[in-house]
Amino acid sequence: MSLCNSQKSKRLNSLVNLKPSSIGLNICKYLEWIIPNGTGGYSSSTIINMNTALYHGLLVSSDKNLNKKVFLQKLDEEIITENESISVATDIYEGNNISDGWRYLHNFDFTFNSVFFDYSVEGVDICKSIIPIHCRNAVIVCYTVNNRLDKDIIFRITPYMNIRNVNETGKKSLNDMIPRIFSENITGIYSSNGYLVIYSDIAKCYKIPKEKRWRRIVLYPEDNSIEYLCSPVYFSIDIEPHEILKFNTIAIGYGTEEKTAKVFKELFYKSKEYVGSSRFISSGKGASIMSLLNSVDNFIINVNSKKTIISRYPYSEDKGREAMISLPGFTLINNRYRDAELILEHYLNHADYRGIPSIFRDGKPEYFDIDTSLWLIDRFYKYVKCVGEEKAKGILHTYWWTLKSIINNYIEREKDGLLRHKGGTWMDIPQIKKKRVDAVEVQGLWYNTLRIMEKFREIMGDDYEDVEYSHIYKRFEDNFMDRYWTGSFLADSANDDALRPNQLILISLDFNVVNKTLSKKILTAVKRELLTNYGLRSLTPEDDRYVGKWDNDIKNKFNGNVFPWLLGAYIDAYVKTYGYTKRLQNFLEPLFELHIKDAAIGTISEMFQGDHPNRPVGSISYSCSIAELLRVHFEHVMGNFTLTSPKISNNK
Repeated sequence: MSLCNSQKSKRLNSLVNLKPSSIGLNICKYLEWIIPNGTGGYSSSTIINMNTALYHGLLVSSDKNLNKKVFLQKLDEEIITENESISVATDIYEGNNISDGWRYLHNFDFTFNSVFFDYSVEGVDICKSIIPIHCRNAVIVCYTVNNRLDKDIIFRITPYMNIRNVNETGKKSLNDMIPRIFSENITGIYSSNGYLVIYSDIAKCYKIPKEKRWRRIVLYPEDNSIEYLCSPVYFSIDIEPHEILKFNTIAIGYGTEEKTAKVFKELFYKSKEYVGSSRFISSGKGASIMSLLNSVDNFIINVNSKKTIISRYPYSEDKGREAMISLPGFTLINNRYRDAELILEHYLNHADYRGIPSIFRDGKPEYFDIDTSLWLIDRFYKYVKCVGEEKAKGILHTYWWTLKSIINNYIEREKDGLLRHKGGTWMDIPQIKKKRVDAVEVQGLWYNTLRIMEKFREIMGDDYEDVEYSHIYKRFEDNFMDRYWTGSFLADSANDDALRPNQLILISLDFNVVNKTLSKKILTAVKRELLTNYGLRSLTPEDDRYVGKWDNDIKNKFNGNVFPWLLGAYIDAYVKTYGYTKRLQNFLEPLFELHIKDAAIGTISEMFQGDHPNRPVGSISYSCSIAELLRVHFEHVMGNFTLTSPKISNNK
């Protein structure tokens, strides 16, 4: 069984190509890659395969509730001759001592679903590729070893592991990581935290003596923690002089031995099929866009009979707001309408008087946001515009009374047409919650919702006027601007006049009360103080609370950090106000052409520091960032897609 036959074609389609030995260690150790597997799990490390954070791992598995465990930290390779042994592994130990295997690494390639490492070690060339298997907690590692020497070599692969929760350090336990050799090529590793199977199609497996299994202690500088790693087995293969050998190793990890064995049997017979169906991105212009489009499958996952959108990597969560914001960019621009329906159904099936869930923890819904249900209604409307009223009537009929019930409960908070609330917005830290009373974007979403519900009522032919939406939104129209207009932009909330980007959400919506003249003033203020190459600052630098060099102090997360996903609202507002211009592409190029090849390669970060050079911070891959950039790229920049339908009027 050879899984590397398509390696050459993949290398030609590389999105990012780097030369680690030329770049140097000080840069390489900060360049990360992550490839999700579509379950919430992933493979991730740095470009020199030196794990620097607890969440790094060759195989990180996820259960159905998005609880993740690191099953296999890494595979280290070693070349053994009669005179010496050379390891190409790179690890960091206490005292910041770093092994020098990275010096042999002369090439790194990234495609959206695989990474490649090319080593040259004194007459031996090694190509190593890592391919997580989609919708399985499994990973395939393909090797091509070219022995250019005139003598035999032994190629040894040593797995290092300590099965644990993704955000915890592994402890040394002689009762864990117990190996069992099933055949000369297959081993099972028992742990109290799960069961791991490792299989090689050619290399033979050998147990390591018990007293030598727990000898490695590594440092994770990003978390300032150390971890014991266990090596219970190793795989070995003899390679003759001038022989080129291709072979593969598969690792599978689940919570129980039964589940791991079941998936192993599937992959044992179908591994060619899994790798053969891997999709490749195009090279050249547009490769970044294609990489992001192809990553959509890693965020949309199955939940029972429905679907949801994972909010971020590596710490995946099922969050309502992020799912709703991401829905158009992940499902509507690419005609994945059935996925959109299943995502909406997933949340609406768990709705109660408080609205749809803010988050699911261990499969259980929790409710604490004010805006999430309003986002859902906006996204429901965008879905209806895409598929048309007739096709949408089925799902709208199913959930019409649910939607009405949610909004009727919201109406109890209404006063003078405005929606009264304290906190519960996307700026969700305690220090901000206290100030975000009657937040501006919530008011915008509220008005937008009332107008949409009126249109939904018309589509449904619902003549039972228990609530007259128009009476409420007309009161809103009479009062909103008097309460929020500062003279050059909208106040961020009822008790905070600060210049923040949240007002862009309001003017980007289908229905809003801000005319073009005032929109131009807002965009001028935003461009002057908030717009950066990577998104919108969360607070003007003129504010005393502004922090331009965020250092992970949670209370300042929204006091200046730059958020890429807000570019979606900015571009929407810009187009609505000024119309289309070729300059729109300029807003996206730094993210598509520069950032996607930096930080976590091939994806978009959650946020950046507010001050130049805007260092990426937060989650290394964020659904809203990717989805909103894809949406506005195809909707406005490419001009070949629009969320409109002639069957629904958008008159303000």
